[in-house]
Amino acid sequence: MTYTAMILDPRNLHDVWEDVAPDVDECRGHDRDEVWLEDVYSSIRAGNALLMVIRDDTGGYAGMAVLVRQTDPFNPNNRTLHVWYTNTRAKEATAAGLAFAEELARREGCAMVTFRGYKAEFERWGERLGFELGDVEMRKVL
Repeated sequence: MTYTAMILDPRNLHDVWEDVAPDVDECRGHDRDEVWLEDVYSSIRAGNALLMVIRDDTGGYAGMAVLVRQTDPFNPNNRTLHVWYTNTRAKEATAAGLAFAEELARREGCAMVTFRGYKAEFERWGERLGFELGDVEMRKVL
């Protein structure tokens, strides 16, 4: 099976939301931030986030990623494509989505693709896909 990824026009979000929403909800379950499903929907519709949809060769839904363009406020030449949420049905779909995200990042002048995870399994998952551990964030909840 082959997989194809594309960025969805935000005006057509309602066409895929029934497929995408459960995947976003699953991702939200791993997130420490309090993000509502409506926040993700609104971010995509407003153009503040991109929705990548992955389809198999029959046109069936195979996964998604919500991507955010980020610019370093201290160095505007340092741009990043951040994977906010992602969920796919097969390892091959993940690979196709990542290849697409990397190409998109290059076209947009980004220096890297990033994602953030809160569990050790994210580090192992990321290493297999060519990511390396970046900054360590320490936090003290007050």
